[in-house]
Amino acid sequence: MLKENRSLDRGIEILETLAREGAMSLADLHRATGLPKSTIRRLLQTLIQRKIVRRSLADQLYRTLLVFPDISGEVMPKGMLQMADAAIPRALALTQQIGWPSDIHIREARSMRIIDSTRQASNFHVEQGQINRQVSHFGSATGLACLAAMGDGEIAAIYEALKTDRHWGPVRFGLDLATLMQRIAQIRAQGYAERLPAHLSDREWDTDLRAIAVPIKARGQVLGGISVLWLRTYKPVQGFAALHLEALQQAARDINAALDLVWDDTPG
Repeated sequence: MLKENRSLDRGIEILETLAREGAMSLADLHRATGLPKSTIRRLLQTLIQRKIVRRSLADQLYRTLLVFPDISGEVMPKGMLQMADAAIPRALALTQQIGWPSDIHIREARSMRIIDSTRQASNFHVEQGQINRQVSHFGSATGLACLAAMGDGEIAAIYEALKTDRHWGPVRFGLDLATLMQRIAQIRAQGYAERLPAHLSDREWDTDLRAIAVPIKARGQVLGGISVLWLRTYKPVQGFAALHLEALQQAARDINAALDLVWDDTPG
């Protein structure tokens, strides 16, 4: 019993440390907790199996899937674990098929958030993704793909809610509602969204990459998006889409079908 309690205490210590720090490697956890690496590795394996911790594909860091009051300042986006479980293996299969990497985004109220990426699995050298990075609904490929999958009334409501926000709102991209709806019509017609040149924030990141994206849904609800990224010098957007859009759309359909089986659409 004492041994079991000690294991429980150590497991909780790992979770609390991850909640404080956000994302850590095995070495980071060893330095922070003082626990033997073999112990940490064993406990992490159990926590991952119980879906309490996950290891991100993009940076190989461990993250807790629990929110600890007064420790973790961020709220876990609803459905993140289900979406990651459904999307990651299918995004990996897509990358293996076409060579180029994918980013997986979840939709939040003010922005899109990257929850994982297959960049490390790509045959091509691209800058490594930044897990938890937020990008705009109105400038990113995934954000625009999500908007295009919604009804016009919902798009207008999101526009109104964010139109005065200088960072996350449409003003950064010079979009009034009419211009946004013209772009939405184009996205719906071509079957994919592309990122706008001004999607980057104050820090330069991914400036050498292009991206196209399609939405991820569960039971008709738009949850996020999956993008494919490639080097700007390789092909223009239309040429790349002609080659790989069908594979991207099929990956999204497979993700959606998997999510339909597990998604809990209860509010909250």
